Amino acid sequence: VCLAIPYLVFVLSERIDRILGQTGRSILTRLLGVILAALAVQFVADGIKALIAG
Repeated sequence: VCLAIPYLVFVLSERIDRILGQTGRSILTRLLGVILAALAVQFVADGIKALIAG
């Protein structure tokens, strides 16, 4: 299952790209960027907490 899902996404990526269009791609890129930034902030905060506690 873990290999099948990425495989299907890669195989269908061209169709997904056509469905999303330029606007959908732009929105998805910005959304994923915000999620990535939030994860980065969380990792830094966890690291600082570990340094202070440790």
